[in-house]
Amino acid sequence: MRSYYLYIVALLLVLSGCSADKAEQERIKWEITLSASDKRPYGAYLAASSIKYALPAAVLEPLPAGFRYDNMDHKMKHNDDGRALIIFCGLDFKLSNEEWKNLKQFINNGNEVMIFCSSLDEKIEKDLSCYKEPGDENPHTFYNAPPDLHNIDVLRMESTGSRRYGYEGRSIKGYFSVEIDSANITDKTDSADDDNDDMRIYVPDTLGYANEMPDMLRYRIGDGHLTLHAAPLVLSNFFLLQPGNVDYLNAVWQTLPKNINKIYTDNYYNRSASSSKLSVLWKYPATRWALLLAIFLLLMYVLFEGKRKQRIIPIVAPLKNDSVSFVETVGRLYYNKGNHANLADKMVQQFLEWVRTHYLLNTNLLNDNFINQLTIKSGQPEATVRETLEMIHEIRLRSAKIDDPYLYKLYNTIQQFYKNDRI
Repeated sequence: MRSYYLYIVALLLVLSGCSADKAEQERIKWEITLSASDKRPYGAYLAASSIKYALPAAVLEPLPAGFRYDNMDHKMKHNDDGRALIIFCGLDFKLSNEEWKNLKQFINNGNEVMIFCSSLDEKIEKDLSCYKEPGDENPHTFYNAPPDLHNIDVLRMESTGSRRYGYEGRSIKGYFSVEIDSANITDKTDSADDDNDDMRIYVPDTLGYANEMPDMLRYRIGDGHLTLHAAPLVLSNFFLLQPGNVDYLNAVWQTLPKNINKIYTDNYYNRSASSSKLSVLWKYPATRWALLLAIFLLLMYVLFEGKRKQRIIPIVAPLKNDSVSFVETVGRLYYNKGNHANLADKMVQQFLEWVRTHYLLNTNLLNDNFINQLTIKSGQPEATVRETLEMIHEIRLRSAKIDDPYLYKLYNTIQQFYKNDRI
Protein backbone atom coordinates (compact mmCIF):
# COMPACT_ATOMS: atom_id res chain seq x y z
CA MET A 1 0.00 0.00 0.00
CA ARG A 2 2.86 2.37 0.81
CA SER A 3 4.52 1.82 -2.55
CA TYR A 4 1.12 2.40 -4.21
CA TYR A 5 0.97 5.94 -2.81
CA LEU A 6 4.52 6.67 -3.87
CA TYR A 7 3.80 5.49 -7.42
CA ILE A 8 0.90 7.98 -7.51
CA VAL A 9 3.20 10.82 -6.41
CA ALA A 10 5.77 9.79 -9.03
CA LEU A 11 3.10 9.70 -11.74
CA LEU A 12 1.88 13.18 -10.84
CA LEU A 13 5.43 14.47 -10.98
CA VAL A 14 5.97 12.95 -14.44
CA LEU A 15 2.68 14.38 -15.72
CA SER A 16 3.53 17.84 -14.41
CA GLY A 17 6.88 17.62 -16.23
CA CYS A 18 5.21 16.51 -19.46
CA SER A 19 2.96 19.56 -19.43
CA ALA A 20 5.91 21.97 -19.55
CA ASP A 21 6.79 23.39 -22.94
CA LYS A 22 10.00 22.45 -24.72
CA ALA A 23 11.81 25.68 -23.82
CA GLU A 24 11.12 25.10 -20.14
CA GLN A 25 12.39 21.54 -20.30
CA GLU A 26 15.63 22.75 -21.90
CA ARG A 27 16.16 25.01 -18.90
CA ILE A 28 16.00 22.14 -16.39
CA LYS A 29 18.85 22.38 -13.90
CA TRP A 30 20.79 19.21 -13.23
CA GLU A 31 22.79 20.32 -10.20
CA ILE A 32 22.46 18.34 -6.98
CA THR A 33 20.33 19.92 -4.26
CA LEU A 34 18.66 16.94 -2.53
CA SER A 35 16.13 19.43 -1.21
CA ALA A 36 12.83 18.03 0.01
CA SER A 37 10.95 20.76 -1.90
CA ASP A 38 12.91 20.42 -5.17
CA LYS A 39 11.10 18.57 -8.00
CA ARG A 40 14.05 18.82 -10.40
CA PRO A 41 16.11 15.69 -11.26
CA TYR A 42 18.49 15.81 -8.30
CA GLY A 43 16.06 17.19 -5.74
CA ALA A 44 14.56 14.87 -3.11
CA TYR A 45 10.85 15.68 -3.36
CA LEU A 46 9.76 12.09 -3.98
CA ALA A 47 11.88 10.65 -1.18
CA ALA A 48 10.55 13.23 1.29
CA SER A 49 7.01 12.30 0.26
CA SER A 50 7.63 8.57 0.56
CA ILE A 51 8.67 8.59 4.23
CA LYS A 52 5.17 9.76 5.17
CA TYR A 53 3.71 6.56 3.74
CA ALA A 54 6.47 4.31 5.09
CA LEU A 55 5.83 5.52 8.67
CA PRO A 56 2.27 6.90 8.60
CA ALA A 57 1.95 7.15 12.40
CA ALA A 58 4.97 9.47 12.72
CA VAL A 59 4.85 13.27 12.81
CA LEU A 60 7.21 14.87 10.27
CA GLU A 61 9.21 17.93 11.35
CA PRO A 62 11.78 19.47 8.95
CA LEU A 63 14.64 21.06 10.90
CA PRO A 64 15.61 24.64 10.04
CA ALA A 65 18.60 25.22 7.76
CA GLY A 66 21.87 25.28 9.71
CA PHE A 67 20.40 23.57 12.77
CA ARG A 68 23.21 22.67 15.20
CA TYR A 69 22.97 19.55 17.34
CA ASP A 70 24.91 21.04 20.22
CA ASN A 71 21.61 22.87 20.92
CA MET A 72 19.39 19.80 21.15
CA ASP A 73 16.91 20.29 23.97
CA HIS A 74 15.86 17.60 26.44
CA LYS A 75 12.58 16.90 24.65
CA MET A 76 14.29 16.24 21.33
CA LYS A 77 17.16 14.25 22.80
CA HIS A 78 15.02 11.98 25.01
CA ASN A 79 11.63 11.92 23.23
CA ASP A 80 9.66 10.70 26.24
CA ASP A 81 6.62 10.06 23.99
CA GLY A 82 8.26 7.28 21.97
CA ARG A 83 11.00 6.69 19.42
CA ALA A 84 12.28 9.45 17.11
CA LEU A 85 14.18 9.37 13.81
CA ILE A 86 16.56 11.94 12.27
CA ILE A 87 17.23 11.65 8.52
CA PHE A 88 20.26 13.50 7.17
CA CYS A 89 20.29 13.97 3.39
CA GLY A 90 23.18 15.61 1.54
CA LEU A 91 26.76 15.24 0.30
CA ASP A 92 29.56 16.22 2.73
CA PHE A 93 28.54 15.44 6.32
CA LYS A 94 30.56 17.06 9.14
CA LEU A 95 29.83 17.50 12.86
CA SER A 96 31.49 19.27 15.75
CA ASN A 97 32.64 17.16 18.70
CA GLU A 98 29.73 18.37 20.82
CA GLU A 99 27.21 17.62 18.06
CA TRP A 100 28.52 14.08 17.61
CA LYS A 101 28.35 13.51 21.37
CA ASN A 102 24.73 14.76 21.46
CA LEU A 103 23.73 12.62 18.50
CA LYS A 104 25.16 9.52 20.18
CA GLN A 105 23.19 10.35 23.32
CA PHE A 106 20.08 10.79 21.17
CA ILE A 107 20.61 7.31 19.68
CA ASN A 108 21.54 5.78 23.02
CA ASN A 109 18.14 6.84 24.39
CA GLY A 110 16.40 4.50 21.91
CA ASN A 111 16.15 6.72 18.84
CA GLU A 112 17.24 6.27 15.22
CA VAL A 113 19.57 8.27 12.96
CA MET A 114 20.02 7.75 9.20
CA ILE A 115 22.83 9.55 7.35
CA PHE A 116 22.91 9.62 3.53
CA CYS A 117 26.24 11.14 2.51
CA SER A 118 29.04 11.13 -0.03
CA SER A 119 31.77 12.16 2.44
CA LEU A 120 31.61 11.23 6.14
CA ASP A 121 33.13 13.08 9.09
CA GLU A 122 36.49 11.64 10.14
CA LYS A 123 35.57 11.51 13.83
CA ILE A 124 32.54 9.34 13.02
CA GLU A 125 34.68 7.08 10.85
CA LYS A 126 37.22 6.72 13.65
CA ASP A 127 34.60 5.95 16.31
CA LEU A 128 32.86 3.35 14.16
CA SER A 129 36.01 1.92 12.53
CA CYS A 130 34.52 2.35 9.08
CA TYR A 131 35.76 4.55 6.27
CA LYS A 132 33.67 6.05 3.51
CA GLU A 133 34.95 5.55 -0.01
CA PRO A 134 33.51 8.62 -1.79
CA GLY A 135 31.47 8.38 -4.96
CA ASP A 136 31.82 10.74 -7.91
CA GLU A 137 28.64 12.79 -7.64
CA ASN A 138 30.28 15.87 -9.24
CA PRO A 139 27.86 18.33 -7.59
CA HIS A 140 29.09 21.40 -9.54
CA THR A 141 27.99 20.18 -12.98
CA PHE A 142 24.95 22.25 -13.95
CA TYR A 143 23.95 20.64 -17.21
CA ASN A 144 22.74 17.23 -18.21
CA ALA A 145 25.67 14.83 -18.52
CA PRO A 146 25.79 11.82 -20.89
CA PRO A 147 24.19 8.66 -19.45
CA ASP A 148 26.51 6.77 -17.12
CA LEU A 149 25.98 3.08 -17.83
CA HIS A 150 28.26 2.17 -14.93
CA ASN A 151 25.43 2.93 -12.48
CA ILE A 152 23.03 0.32 -13.88
CA ASP A 153 22.39 -2.76 -11.71
CA VAL A 154 24.82 -1.48 -9.07
CA LEU A 155 22.71 -1.60 -5.90
CA ARG A 156 21.37 -4.56 -3.96
CA MET A 157 19.47 -4.77 -0.67
CA GLU A 158 19.97 -7.71 1.68
CA SER A 159 16.21 -7.90 2.23
CA THR A 160 15.39 -8.21 -1.51
CA GLY A 161 17.82 -11.00 -2.32
CA SER A 162 19.54 -10.90 -5.70
CA ARG A 163 17.37 -8.15 -7.19
CA ARG A 164 19.45 -5.20 -8.40
CA TYR A 165 18.75 -1.50 -8.89
CA GLY A 166 20.39 1.40 -10.70
CA TYR A 167 19.98 4.16 -13.26
CA GLU A 168 21.79 6.15 -15.95
CA GLY A 169 22.82 9.03 -13.72
CA ARG A 170 25.54 10.26 -11.42
CA SER A 171 27.49 7.96 -9.17
CA ILE A 172 25.73 5.67 -6.68
CA LYS A 173 28.79 3.45 -6.28
CA GLY A 174 30.13 4.80 -2.97
CA TYR A 175 30.70 2.23 -0.23
CA PHE A 176 32.18 1.70 3.26
CA SER A 177 35.38 -0.07 4.21
CA VAL A 178 34.88 -1.64 7.65
CA GLU A 179 37.97 -2.23 9.77
CA ILE A 180 37.19 -3.90 13.10
CA ASP A 181 39.75 -5.80 15.13
CA SER A 182 38.51 -9.37 15.53
CA ALA A 183 39.75 -9.32 19.12
CA ASN A 184 37.34 -6.49 19.95
CA ILE A 185 34.16 -7.85 18.40
CA THR A 186 32.53 -7.70 21.82
CA ASP A 187 30.70 -4.56 22.90
CA LYS A 188 32.82 -1.55 23.79
CA THR A 189 32.00 1.48 25.94
CA ASP A 190 32.34 4.96 24.48
CA SER A 191 34.72 6.65 26.92
CA ALA A 192 34.21 10.04 25.29
CA ASP A 193 30.82 10.42 26.94
CA ASP A 194 31.16 12.66 29.99
CA ASP A 195 27.90 11.35 31.47
CA ASN A 196 29.23 7.78 31.49
CA ASP A 197 26.17 6.49 29.61
CA ASP A 198 26.37 2.88 28.55
CA MET A 199 26.89 3.66 24.87
CA ARG A 200 27.97 0.40 23.28
CA ILE A 201 28.93 0.27 19.62
CA TYR A 202 28.41 -3.11 17.99
CA VAL A 203 29.81 -4.62 14.83
CA PRO A 204 27.62 -3.20 12.03
CA ASP A 205 24.97 -5.12 10.16
CA THR A 206 25.30 -4.79 6.40
CA LEU A 207 21.88 -4.01 4.92
CA GLY A 208 22.83 -3.07 1.36
CA TYR A 209 25.58 -3.31 -1.23
CA ALA A 210 27.03 -1.37 -4.18
CA ASN A 211 28.88 -3.70 -6.53
CA GLU A 212 28.88 -6.18 -3.64
CA MET A 213 30.67 -3.71 -1.35
CA PRO A 214 28.76 -2.59 1.78
CA ASP A 215 27.00 0.71 1.17
CA MET A 216 24.37 0.58 3.94
CA LEU A 217 25.51 -0.17 7.48
CA ARG A 218 23.58 -0.19 10.75
CA TYR A 219 25.25 0.23 14.14
CA ARG A 220 23.56 -0.35 17.45
CA ILE A 221 24.39 2.34 20.00
CA GLY A 222 22.74 1.78 23.35
CA ASP A 223 19.02 1.28 22.74
CA GLY A 224 18.97 2.86 19.28
CA HIS A 225 20.65 2.58 15.90
CA LEU A 226 22.80 4.64 13.55
CA THR A 227 22.35 3.83 9.85
CA LEU A 228 24.85 5.00 7.22
CA HIS A 229 24.13 5.02 3.48
CA ALA A 230 26.95 5.71 1.02
CA ALA A 231 24.82 6.75 -2.00
CA PRO A 232 22.80 9.92 -1.22
CA LEU A 233 21.54 10.13 -4.81
CA VAL A 234 19.22 7.16 -4.22
CA LEU A 235 16.98 9.83 -2.67
CA SER A 236 16.95 11.92 -5.87
CA ASN A 237 13.86 12.25 -8.05
CA PHE A 238 15.87 11.11 -11.08
CA PHE A 239 16.78 7.82 -9.42
CA LEU A 240 13.29 7.13 -8.07
CA LEU A 241 11.57 7.78 -11.41
CA GLN A 242 13.48 4.91 -13.05
CA PRO A 243 11.53 1.60 -13.25
CA GLY A 244 11.64 -0.41 -10.04
CA ASN A 245 13.73 2.02 -7.99
CA VAL A 246 10.80 3.00 -5.80
CA ASP A 247 10.97 -0.57 -4.46
CA TYR A 248 14.59 0.03 -3.47
CA LEU A 249 13.71 3.07 -1.36
CA ASN A 250 10.78 1.19 0.19
CA ALA A 251 13.21 -1.58 1.16
CA VAL A 252 15.45 1.04 2.81
CA TRP A 253 12.56 2.51 4.83
CA GLN A 254 11.32 -0.97 5.80
CA THR A 255 14.55 -1.61 7.70
CA LEU A 256 13.45 1.03 10.24
CA PRO A 257 11.51 0.15 13.41
CA LYS A 258 7.74 0.52 13.02
CA ASN A 259 7.18 2.28 16.35
CA ILE A 260 8.71 5.61 15.32
CA ASN A 261 6.40 8.49 16.23
CA LYS A 262 8.55 11.53 15.29
CA ILE A 263 10.70 12.14 12.18
CA TYR A 264 13.16 15.02 11.91
CA THR A 265 14.56 15.75 8.43
CA ASP A 266 17.78 17.69 7.83
CA ASN A 267 18.61 18.53 4.17
CA TYR A 268 22.12 19.78 4.81
CA TYR A 269 23.68 19.53 1.26
CA ASN A 270 27.23 20.36 2.49
CA ARG A 271 27.42 20.40 6.29
CA SER A 272 30.31 22.10 8.10
CA ALA A 273 31.64 21.00 11.48
CA SER A 274 31.93 24.60 12.68
CA SER A 275 28.99 26.59 13.96
CA SER A 276 28.46 30.19 12.88
CA LYS A 277 25.93 30.95 15.62
CA LEU A 278 26.56 33.43 18.42
CA SER A 279 25.82 30.59 20.83
CA VAL A 280 29.43 29.45 20.37
CA LEU A 281 30.68 32.79 21.76
CA TRP A 282 27.94 32.93 24.37
CA LYS A 283 29.00 29.52 25.68
CA TYR A 284 32.21 30.80 27.32
CA PRO A 285 32.14 33.35 30.22
CA ALA A 286 34.96 35.53 28.84
CA THR A 287 33.42 36.01 25.40
CA ARG A 288 29.94 36.31 26.90
CA TRP A 289 30.98 39.27 29.10
CA ALA A 290 32.90 40.82 26.21
CA LEU A 291 29.76 40.74 24.05
CA LEU A 292 27.64 42.23 26.84
CA LEU A 293 30.16 45.02 27.36
CA ALA A 294 30.30 45.74 23.62
CA ILE A 295 26.49 45.94 23.44
CA PHE A 296 26.38 48.28 26.46
CA LEU A 297 29.03 50.62 24.99
CA LEU A 298 27.22 50.67 21.66
CA LEU A 299 23.97 51.69 23.36
CA MET A 300 25.74 54.45 25.29
CA TYR A 301 27.28 55.77 22.08
CA VAL A 302 23.92 55.84 20.34
CA LEU A 303 22.31 57.69 23.27
CA PHE A 304 24.99 60.37 23.86
CA GLU A 305 26.87 60.68 20.58
CA GLY A 306 24.00 60.33 18.16
CA LYS A 307 23.59 64.09 17.59
CA ARG A 308 24.93 65.50 14.33
CA LYS A 309 28.20 67.41 14.82
CA GLN A 310 28.94 68.55 11.26
CA ARG A 311 27.21 70.00 8.27
CA ILE A 312 25.36 67.77 5.88
CA ILE A 313 27.75 66.23 3.38
CA PRO A 314 26.54 66.96 -0.16
CA ILE A 315 25.64 63.99 -2.29
CA VAL A 316 28.08 63.52 -5.17
CA ALA A 317 26.56 61.93 -8.25
CA PRO A 318 28.39 58.75 -9.32
CA LEU A 319 30.53 58.92 -12.44
CA LYS A 320 28.77 57.89 -15.59
CA ASN A 321 30.04 55.15 -17.87
CA ASP A 322 31.15 57.54 -20.65
CA SER A 323 32.45 54.76 -22.86
CA VAL A 324 28.98 53.22 -23.09
CA SER A 325 27.41 56.65 -23.70
CA PHE A 326 29.90 57.35 -26.49
CA VAL A 327 29.11 54.06 -28.19
CA GLU A 328 25.38 54.79 -27.94
CA THR A 329 25.93 58.18 -29.62
CA VAL A 330 27.96 56.65 -32.45
CA GLY A 331 25.33 53.94 -32.79
CA ARG A 332 22.64 56.51 -33.46
CA LEU A 333 24.71 57.83 -36.37
CA TYR A 334 24.98 54.34 -37.93
CA TYR A 335 21.28 53.77 -37.34
CA ASN A 336 20.30 56.99 -39.09
CA LYS A 337 22.35 55.91 -42.15
CA GLY A 338 20.48 52.57 -42.26
CA ASN A 339 23.66 50.46 -42.02
CA HIS A 340 22.15 47.97 -39.57
CA ALA A 341 24.67 45.17 -40.10
CA ASN A 342 27.62 47.49 -39.44
CA LEU A 343 25.89 48.89 -36.36
CA ALA A 344 25.24 45.38 -35.04
CA ASP A 345 28.94 44.52 -35.49
CA LYS A 346 29.95 47.62 -33.54
CA MET A 347 27.51 46.81 -30.73
CA VAL A 348 28.88 43.27 -30.49
CA GLN A 349 32.52 44.46 -30.50
CA GLN A 350 31.82 47.00 -27.75
CA PHE A 351 29.92 44.44 -25.68
CA LEU A 352 32.70 41.83 -25.88
CA GLU A 353 35.33 44.46 -25.05
CA TRP A 354 33.20 45.49 -22.08
CA VAL A 355 32.97 41.86 -20.93
CA ARG A 356 36.74 41.45 -21.18
CA THR A 357 37.35 44.66 -19.23
CA HIS A 358 34.72 44.26 -16.50
CA TYR A 359 34.68 40.51 -15.96
CA LEU A 360 38.20 39.59 -17.14
CA LEU A 361 36.84 36.82 -19.36
CA ASN A 362 38.42 35.46 -22.52
CA THR A 363 36.00 36.02 -25.41
CA ASN A 364 37.85 33.97 -28.03
CA LEU A 365 35.63 30.90 -27.49
CA LEU A 366 31.98 31.69 -26.87
CA ASN A 367 31.06 28.17 -25.74
CA ASP A 368 29.14 26.62 -22.84
CA ASN A 369 32.05 27.21 -20.45
CA PHE A 370 32.03 30.92 -21.35
CA ILE A 371 28.24 30.99 -20.79
CA ASN A 372 28.67 29.48 -17.30
CA GLN A 373 31.34 32.03 -16.34
CA LEU A 374 29.45 35.05 -17.71
CA THR A 375 26.25 33.91 -15.97
CA ILE A 376 28.03 33.70 -12.62
CA LYS A 377 29.92 36.99 -12.92
CA SER A 378 27.15 39.11 -14.45
CA GLY A 379 24.31 37.83 -12.27
CA GLN A 380 22.09 37.56 -15.36
CA PRO A 381 19.82 34.55 -15.90
CA GLU A 382 21.44 31.75 -17.87
CA ALA A 383 18.70 32.05 -20.52
CA THR A 384 19.53 35.74 -21.10
CA VAL A 385 23.26 35.01 -21.44
CA ARG A 386 22.64 32.15 -23.86
CA GLU A 387 20.23 34.27 -25.97
CA THR A 388 22.82 37.08 -26.18
CA LEU A 389 25.56 34.70 -27.36
CA GLU A 390 23.22 33.16 -29.96
CA MET A 391 22.53 36.62 -31.41
CA ILE A 392 26.27 37.36 -31.53
CA HIS A 393 26.86 34.16 -33.52
CA GLU A 394 24.01 35.10 -35.91
CA ILE A 395 25.50 38.56 -36.52
CA ARG A 396 28.97 37.18 -37.16
CA LEU A 397 27.69 34.51 -39.56
CA ARG A 398 25.15 36.88 -41.17
CA SER A 399 22.55 34.15 -40.68
CA ALA A 400 19.84 36.53 -39.45
CA LYS A 401 18.02 39.40 -41.07
CA ILE A 402 19.34 42.46 -39.25
CA ASP A 403 16.50 44.95 -39.44
CA ASP A 404 15.00 47.50 -37.03
CA PRO A 405 13.25 44.95 -34.76
CA TYR A 406 16.40 42.78 -34.62
CA LEU A 407 18.57 45.79 -33.63
CA TYR A 408 16.00 46.79 -31.03
CA LYS A 409 16.09 43.30 -29.51
CA LEU A 410 19.92 43.20 -29.56
CA TYR A 411 20.10 46.63 -27.93
CA ASN A 412 17.69 45.73 -25.11
CA THR A 413 19.41 42.39 -24.50
CA ILE A 414 22.87 43.97 -24.13
CA GLN A 415 21.44 46.78 -21.99
CA GLN A 416 20.48 44.20 -19.36
CA PHE A 417 24.19 43.67 -18.69
CA TYR A 418 25.04 47.40 -18.66
CA LYS A 419 22.14 48.23 -16.31
CA ASN A 420 23.18 45.50 -13.89
CA ASP A 421 26.71 46.97 -13.84
CA ARG A 422 25.37 50.45 -12.97
CA ILE A 423 23.39 49.26 -9.93
